[in-house]
Amino acid sequence: METKVKKSKKWKYHTSHRFILIDGEKEHKFSFQTQLYQIGVYGIVNGDSGSQGGYTPNKLVRMEKSLLKDLESGRIKDLEFGREITVSDETGFFVEVD
Repeated sequence: METKVKKSKKWKYHTSHRFILIDGEKEHKFSFQTQLYQIGVYGIVNGDSGSQGGYTPNKLVRMEKSLLKDLESGRIKDLEFGREITVSDETGFFVEVD
């Protein structure tokens, strides 16, 4: 029986995001902080434990692309990214790499 070797992937995303959502005449400030764990990424919105969840690096990459589109369209403003990290799954777990 032949063993298939899983090809590892790498993702680059930022560990935090801050922006202002424009909702008609109202503006809402958002902050999103993440913490990488071997099984995924923990994220929390506005420091509220009721607004937390689990993510994958791939989902965070897609989220950042969406935020950039929202910035271009004027749906959000003042977008700030925190430290960028590169994550790999070559060990079978998510780990930060150089």
